Amino acid sequence: MLVAGDRGHSRAIRGQSKTFVQLAGKPMVVHVIEALLHTPEVSEVYVVGDPIRLEKAITEHGCLLLAAARACPIHIVPQLSSLYENVWHSFLRTLPTAGVPDDHAILVVPADIPLVIPEEISDFIRKAGAAEADYVLGLSPDSALALYAPGEDGPGIRMALFNLAEGRFRPNNLHFVRPLRLGNRHYIQDVYENRYQKEFGNMLRLAWQMLVREFRNLWVIFPYLLMHLASALDRRGHGRASAWVRSRVSLQTVERGIGALLRTRFCTVTTYLGGAALDIDKDDDLLVVEKMLARWKEMQVRIARAA
Repeated sequence: MLVAGDRGHSRAIRGQSKTFVQLAGKPMVVHVIEALLHTPEVSEVYVVGDPIRLEKAITEHGCLLLAAARACPIHIVPQLSSLYENVWHSFLRTLPTAGVPDDHAILVVPADIPLVIPEEISDFIRKAGAAEADYVLGLSPDSALALYAPGEDGPGIRMALFNLAEGRFRPNNLHFVRPLRLGNRHYIQDVYENRYQKEFGNMLRLAWQMLVREFRNLWVIFPYLLMHLASALDRRGHGRASAWVRSRVSLQTVERGIGALLRTRFCTVTTYLGGAALDIDKDDDLLVVEKMLARWKEMQVRIARAA
């Protein structure tokens, strides 16, 4: 499922929906659709957003022909008012007409990750399918994201990272979900609305929402605040202090806390290409990707083949 809506808390770039911003001659969403269509594990693609503009984009750029050639149909779903509604109502369309199993799983990706390639999606799906969990979130380590940082070869992007005992990671925008097994699936909307965790107000707002609703799981607040303290120290150049703080917060603890809040089996898996983690939220980042898109995708393919 490809979430390409532009309502609610979606951020615009250059004054328009990120979904349809032109990049290398085609809308950003088309780059993601093409990656999904070339992923062997993907059997059909549901795209939720503005149906008129989506229909025009996928027709003009050959997505329907590619979908037919690969026997991977594309379904366009009209957007609703929030991310949660978009995902939930699109998920309902994927269900079989009878005998719905509660373990029916979907892959959820956003439209603003034009650097994702099929090899990374395949890697994530294989690892997520093997995990004993009902919600699997992909992570990219700092070693993968360093490939896209500014350097002598050209401009780059520095992404915000979460600091944990096992290392520094960024969620990579790939989600493997069994929605019928999420007890508190509506919390995903809260996380989305407060997703820019470098903004202190958003961090406090999300923590307050957890305090009010999940008083039985108040222990989650402690590792949550430590994780963000470590990230704040890291951004300000206090590496030793950040390392000491993050050593107190393990990835397993974070997974257990998220699972408790969502009332589901939650875990993470790590992928090492990094392209899916580069969601384009700012004009400056878009300028960099315009210059580096082809080079970075070629680099990912080389790494995937070598692996």
